[in-house]
This record gives sequence, C-alpha cells and structure tokens, in this order.
Amino acid sequence: MRGYFAPGSFFAFSVLCSLALAVALVWLATAQPWLGIGLAPQGAGVVVAQIHPQSPLPQELRGAALHSIAAPGAPALELTPRDLIEEPDVLDAAAQRDFYARQAQIFGALAAGPVTLTFTPGARAVTPQAAPKRPLDDLPAKFWMQLGVALTGLLIGAWVVCLRPREGAAWMVALAGLGLALASGTAALYSARELALAAGLFSTASRINSIGTMTFGIGMLTLFLFYPRRIVPRAMLGLPALLIGGWLVVFLLHDWPRHGGQLHAVVAAIMAALALAIGAQVIVNRRDPTARAILGWLGLSVMVGAGGFVLTAIVPFVLDQEGWLAQSTAFLFFLLIYAGIAMAVLRYRLFDLASWSFGILFYGIGVALLLGLDAALIYGLSLDRAPAFGIALASVGLIYLPLRERVARWLRRKRSLPAEELYRRVTEIAHAIDPAQQQALLRTFWSDLFHPLSITALPDPRAETALIGHGGALQLGPVLGQPALRLDWAGQGARLFSSADLARARAINQIIDGSLRQNRTYLEAITTERSRINRDMHDNIGVLLLSALHAIGAERKDLLIRQTLTDLREIISNPDQSNWNLGQLMADLRAEIIGHLEAADVAVRWEAGDLPEVWLAPQIVHTLRSFLREGTSNIVRHSGARAAVIHVAAAGARLSVSLSDNGHGFDTRQVQLGNGFRNLAARVSQLGGDFAVSSTAEGTRLSTSLPLGMAVERAAE
Repeated sequence: MRGYFAPGSFFAFSVLCSLALAVALVWLATAQPWLGIGLAPQGAGVVVAQIHPQSPLPQELRGAALHSIAAPGAPALELTPRDLIEEPDVLDAAAQRDFYARQAQIFGALAAGPVTLTFTPGARAVTPQAAPKRPLDDLPAKFWMQLGVALTGLLIGAWVVCLRPREGAAWMVALAGLGLALASGTAALYSARELALAAGLFSTASRINSIGTMTFGIGMLTLFLFYPRRIVPRAMLGLPALLIGGWLVVFLLHDWPRHGGQLHAVVAAIMAALALAIGAQVIVNRRDPTARAILGWLGLSVMVGAGGFVLTAIVPFVLDQEGWLAQSTAFLFFLLIYAGIAMAVLRYRLFDLASWSFGILFYGIGVALLLGLDAALIYGLSLDRAPAFGIALASVGLIYLPLRERVARWLRRKRSLPAEELYRRVTEIAHAIDPAQQQALLRTFWSDLFHPLSITALPDPRAETALIGHGGALQLGPVLGQPALRLDWAGQGARLFSSADLARARAINQIIDGSLRQNRTYLEAITTERSRINRDMHDNIGVLLLSALHAIGAERKDLLIRQTLTDLREIISNPDQSNWNLGQLMADLRAEIIGHLEAADVAVRWEAGDLPEVWLAPQIVHTLRSFLREGTSNIVRHSGARAAVIHVAAAGARLSVSLSDNGHGFDTRQVQLGNGFRNLAARVSQLGGDFAVSSTAEGTRLSTSLPLGMAVERAAE
C-alpha cells in the first residue's frame, strides 16, 4: 500500500531545516575571534581595506600594508594574498595543505590572546586583543548572499516536491537543492571569514562544500537522463550517483585534500555530461512541443547559468589566472540554473518560454556588443572610458536596437495576419448567413492565424478562451450561434500557444462575437421593420384603398386616395411620429371609420364616454388605427352586415375599444384567422394589451384593451 505524502508537513519540515541551517551558519560565522579589520590583496601582500568602528585597531591604519601576525612567544607569520582566497579547492594538493596549516596558525594566534600585527613601511607593530565573537553587522554581503542561495535551494526543492510528489523529476530537483544548500551554505561560512577559521571547522566545511557540489551534479545529471523522457535504460539511471559518488568517496577519504585540484575538472566534466544529456533530450523530443518547451527552460537556464560560471570561474582556473568573478557571486549562476530547472519540472509558463528566450538572447547580445565595443574603443583606439562608453552606447542604440526590432518582426511574420486582412475575414464571418458557412469560415480563419494541427468543436457553451495543457492547446469560447473550439499545437506542432496568442485570440474572439451580435441585431431590425411595414400596408393602406374602391362620389375617392398617400409616407418615412392626444385621435378615427362604413351602405353608431387627457405614443396610435381599419375592412368585405357599433371607453388605466356588426358571422373553430387579425393580435400583445374575436350567426365582435398607463410612460420617454 502506497504511503500518504503530506505536502504541508513536508514543506513545514523543510522550512524548519532551512531556519536551523541559517541559525547554525550565523552562529558559526560569529563565534570566531574578531579584530574588526577587512583585508584586501595588493601585489604580493595585503592591505587594510577597512576598520570596523568597534575594532581595537586605530582608524589611521586603514590603507596600511599588514606584513605579519604573531601569537605571544611565537614567530611571526608573513601574510600573503593566498591567505585571503575564498575557495581553497582552486589550489593544488600541496598548496591546499599549506593553506590549511597557515589558517590553523592564524586562528591559533587570534585565539591565544593579544596578537602582534606588524605593518609596513616603518615596521609599526600593534598588539590588539581579538574579541571572542564577531558582531553580526560585520558579516559581509557575500555571506548573506550565499546563505540566501542555500535557503532558496532548499525551499525551491521542497516546493517542487510538494507540487509534484509523485514525479521522480521533482525529487531530483530537491536532491539538487540540497546539494546547492550544502555547497553555498558552507562556502558562505569560510569565504566570509575575517582572517581565519579553526583548521577542523574549515576543512569540514570545505569537504561538505565538495559533497554539496557533487550532490547538485548527481541530481541534475540524473534528472536529464529521464526527464522529459528517459533516454537510457532504467538500470543506468543510478550511474551518475555511482560514478560521481565514487569519486567523492576517494576525494574525501584518500589522503584529503590530495585530489582537491581535480574538483574543477570534475565539475567541468559534469557540465559537459549535462550538455550531452540535454542534446540527447532535444533529439529524442524533437516532435513533442511540450517537451521542447520544457527543454527550452532547461537549456536557457543551463546556458546562462553554467555558461556564466564556466566563463568566470572555470576558464580562468584552466588558464592559470585569477577568477574573473568571486566565488560568492558565482553561486548566483548555480541558483539561476536550479531555479530554471525547477520551473521546467513544474512546467511553469512553458508557453511563454520562446518569447522570454528571444528577449534574453537579444538583450544578452546587446550587452555583449556594448561591452565589446567599449573595450575595443578603449584598448584599440586609446579613447578615454567616458567617451568610449558613450560612443558604444549610442552605436548599440542607433544600430543594434532597430535591427533587433526588424529581426523580431521578421521572426513573427508567419504568426500574424495584416490588420486589413483580419478586418476582412471578421466581416466575412459576421455577414455569413448560413451557420455551416460561418463554422467553415471560423475554422479557416483560426487555422490561418495559428496553423494548429487540429481544430475540434467543444460542446460546453460556458467554455472560456484559455490555454490548456501548458500551452499545448488553445480553447476559444463560443461565439454567437457557434460552439467553442479547441486548437491543438500551434505552428503545425512546432510550438506551444503563448500568452500573447491567448491575449490576441481573446480579443479577436470578442470582436467576432460582437460583430455577429451586431449583424444579428441589424438583421432582426430589418425583419422587424419589414413586418411593421407589411402590417401597416395591410391594416391601413389596404383599408383606405378598399374604401376608395367602394366610394361613390369622386370627391370621396380623392379624399381617400390623398389620405392613403399620407399614410404611406408616414409608414415608410416617419414610422415614429410624435405623440397624439387621445381625444383628438378618436375624433379623427371616428370621422374616417364612419365615412368608410357609410360609403359601403353600413349604418354606424359610435359610442364613446368621457376620455382622459392623455397622450399616446406612436405605437399605440398605430395599433388603434389598425384595429379600427382592419375591423372596418372585414365588415365591408366579408360580413354582409348592414349595421355596426363602435364602442370606446376608458376605465382606470386601460382603454377598451370594440367593433360589432350584424353580419352572418363565421365559425372561429373552423375558419383560420387571416393575416390582418394575426397582425393585430401581435401588435396588441407587444403593448401588453388584450385582443379577442368572437362570432356567431348574428354577427361578429372585435375587442381590444390597451394599457393607458404604459402609453403615458412611453409618451413621456
């Protein structure tokens, strides 16, 4: 049964270990004899670079050359720049033995009592008493920096394991973090010493430093043998631990520090093996975009970190020169490697790695050009530093930066469509009427924009535009009338989708959705307007023309035709005319309707009570006209009636209108209502009113009820 792993407890334990390490290192660093001086190499000797305010030495000794140090009753020990080196493993075996012996002598002199310091020139001697402890504020910045690297290594390793507890890669990262913590923590102890450490403490810290360095190498090399894909047989995964661990055992146990000079060569060999493993991973995973992005993280961090460390620490040692960078600073390169590898194992923002890589590459080239041109102007043309740097900076700004921008645009040219093409394609999609055609245009558009390997429709209507699977897929939210889409592997599988792709896709998808909605609103408005014109033509113009047809006198015909033309202009050119007073509207309609019916030899009785003083919106005006005109038209054409009654009444906030005739009627269960009645019912319903038709053998009755309160509100708008 697999045991339960508690990420919270593991991380809490790691934090406690980190704090314990920090406290132990600070305690060891401060529990040393202290004179309060800072020394620096100068030629073949050393000078006093600074004196602490609490130091027993006088401040006027700052800048003086410290020639020797002697314990009471012991011969003086002449100091050399080698006594100040941060890392003794850069020395050969004999030099290391001598170094540790001298450190023991210096520490013994400081711990024995008043120590005699001889300064030159003048052979001035001072005999201060070293303090038993070093003040905390005297610990230099390099101590805290290396301590920070150690703690960061431990905590990043624990964090990765907590997030990926079931992955062997996470545990290799944690192992490397432990190695980094051991190497950087012990280096912080002895590289930040004032003059010397006890021989036992120094040698133990140096050995732990070597153990940490090799542990870091074991973790990194083993990681690359199986991550992102295993490239060696499973039995060979333990080979780095066996080989490096075997050398480490020999290094520590066989006449230490006999093999100390080999340490940098072993580190260089591990770096070379790492490079080979990364190269093999690149070849094996060349068809896997996610794995390539992971390797991009790894390659970028190793290239910058390991390359910087090799150039500043290993190369000078191979060339028998002093290191170009202090070891305490060089540890930042290892932290950079480690952090980059941790991000790769966590698959953190893999989709943005390409953009970041190009950015770092371009900026790195810019810095290299600036420094190289500056050095060429100083050493080649003998220019002063200030004008040389100004010329170099201007040259990089005026030549390299514009060229870099052009190269970046050229590299991005296949990933984008011109703005005018985007507008044309979006417009084409929005104006497509057939949904199948819209779907085809959408797929073609996204395919041309990102060149995915496949596009799949998604059934989820609530899907949002987002990156899926660390950039392996781009999910597009649904647009109006079309399903969500999933785009897999951009650039025909050559790359992952980036956050820039996500931002662009989200913006374009919103534009497409907005365009489709605007086009639908436009089409619905057209349909609504056509229906309105059709209803008004049927309800108003048809009634007027029919009345003109049945009119007897020429004057009556002319009046009806002129009224028809007026209504026609209003229907087409001015559908939303101004509000009407209810009383005036009823008076006009009374005259019109009675005229139409009397012209058809139908007797009319108009019954109307007191009407309120309200103003009706154009929609209600058109509905009332259509109701009375449609009813009149049906009486004249179909009812065979000889008499009609029109009743108008207002009760509360509603207006009731009915039109009855004494015609032969019809069976409402068997006769389907015509377009006129259906149009009326739709008009009245939109205004919140009621419409009814009843018919018997004694006649037909149309009735409607409209809300005057709504009419007043609409009129007020």
